[in-house]
Amino acid sequence: MTLAAQINCLRRVHTRAMLARTLHTLRHSKLMCLTIGLFLAAYIFVGYFLFQKGLSFVSTVPGVGLLLMERIVHMVFFFFFLMLVFSNSVLLYSAVFRGKETAWLLTLPVSPRAVFCWKVVESFLMSSWGLAVLSAPLLLSVGQTFGAPPEFYVKCAAVYLPFMVLPATLAGMVVMLLVRWWGRAARVALWLTVAFFLWKAADSWISAREVSRMAATADMSRAMGELLGHSEIMLNRLLPSAWMGEMVILWARGHQAHGLFYGLLLLSQALMMGWLCVYVVSRLCYTSWNLSQRRKAEKTGARFANGGRPDALEFRGALRAVGRLPFVSRRGAAMMVKDVREFIRDPAQWVPCAVVFGLLFLYAGNLNRAAASDVRQPVFRLVLTYLNFGVCALTLSTLTTRFIFPLFSLEGRRLWILGLSPIPMTRVFRQKLLLFAGVIGILTCLLMLLSGLRLGMALPELSVYCIGIVLMSFGLTSLSLGLGVIFPNFDDPSPAKIVSGFGGTLCLILNFIYIVLFMGVFVLPAALRHWYPQESFTNTYRLSQALSVGGMIVITAVCGGIPLFLSIRRMKRLELLGKL
Repeated sequence: MTLAAQINCLRRVHTRAMLARTLHTLRHSKLMCLTIGLFLAAYIFVGYFLFQKGLSFVSTVPGVGLLLMERIVHMVFFFFFLMLVFSNSVLLYSAVFRGKETAWLLTLPVSPRAVFCWKVVESFLMSSWGLAVLSAPLLLSVGQTFGAPPEFYVKCAAVYLPFMVLPATLAGMVVMLLVRWWGRAARVALWLTVAFFLWKAADSWISAREVSRMAATADMSRAMGELLGHSEIMLNRLLPSAWMGEMVILWARGHQAHGLFYGLLLLSQALMMGWLCVYVVSRLCYTSWNLSQRRKAEKTGARFANGGRPDALEFRGALRAVGRLPFVSRRGAAMMVKDVREFIRDPAQWVPCAVVFGLLFLYAGNLNRAAASDVRQPVFRLVLTYLNFGVCALTLSTLTTRFIFPLFSLEGRRLWILGLSPIPMTRVFRQKLLLFAGVIGILTCLLMLLSGLRLGMALPELSVYCIGIVLMSFGLTSLSLGLGVIFPNFDDPSPAKIVSGFGGTLCLILNFIYIVLFMGVFVLPAALRHWYPQESFTNTYRLSQALSVGGMIVITAVCGGIPLFLSIRRMKRLELLGKL
């Protein structure tokens, strides 16, 4: 069989399996499928409305409206491209070097090159469909703002495929080359790259004060040029995201020839990267996989070198340290140490989490750029502080959906061991809830504290925000963990695939609904104070504060308590173990 025939054979097998799972879900979970479909339709409608309003407002700014709009489009596609590269890299590494399916496929009369090529296609499909849905309202609003003809949307849909193929092939090349030649030189190069980006971030943070002082004293054009200078990298002609942004702007404005040039350039680069991935990098698949397994075996052997006990001294030291915490028993400490060690040993778990928090703390450190715009205005300050709270809340939703929802599914076929242990399954559930809600709540509270200080918020007001974000962390963790027990997936070893299923999508939808309800109640006192600043409304304002606190507690108890109750009830009946 040729390489193309083998890839096609793998495609047919996985397509049939996916169709069978989809049809089974449609037959047995009609309400959940209807909820997901309605949510996606509502997102496209609401997203188009918000994008349209925002771009229409930007385009009407005198003198710089078109410049700002072009820069926003380039910025969006630049971050889309980075997100796709990162997502494809994590999925491909987990599927090829951490999943059990690759080891089974390599025992079949199938070329390792075909296995690698199919895994690249699989990671592309898993990571790109969400971005296609996410960016659809943006393209619709850009075409509506410029008054583009109907063929604009057809052409954008045609070139979107090579734009999403490029990050998938680039991620395949990067992952395979790093695993093949991973060593001291590769680690030094990686740390130098991280240090370079940290240096650029620190330089941007230091120069923010100069920008704010210049914006207050210099003319508008100079301030605008200085502020836009930090996004010049997104206009680099060597970046495919710049080609996509320029092409969308040119086609929307009616310049067909120039847009066709960038479209053909994007297609040619996608074909070239695909050729390199199939005919050059795929030849390293079997060697890289063997090296990965050998390193894993050597690391496991080193753990058992100490009297046949894996990291015995390290485990006992961590157990004693956690056992000293108040209200933590020895059994609970052992479970906590186990969960933390599993999280640290899996790069597919801690690397995305570290990247997300690194970007968020970078965002919080640069909030003085927004504060320089005249944060003394009450309306601007009110909107900015609550938008910052919303960013922290959405971050919590992303973290809990991506890392908390698949926790019980990642226990896999070994979950029965916990069932035979002297610790009840309900206690295991509560321990995971308290551990991860506490860790995520502390990190997000620090993020909220840093961003609030950068915005010049008073400590009493900032303490209310921190209490709200900690309360939300417990609600979102309970919701995600409970849904992970109700909708487990013991077949896929990759957490990204588990989250991409119907249960993960439903978890994301319910998290979003909970955040909207929580934010609506949280904003109520400040909104009433802004709308009715008179002295006569003091009692009404105090009553609204009490109702807001009570409403947040009730919403958290309902949205987090119902999945918690159903999941504990299911675990008591051992229905979860029956799915093994």
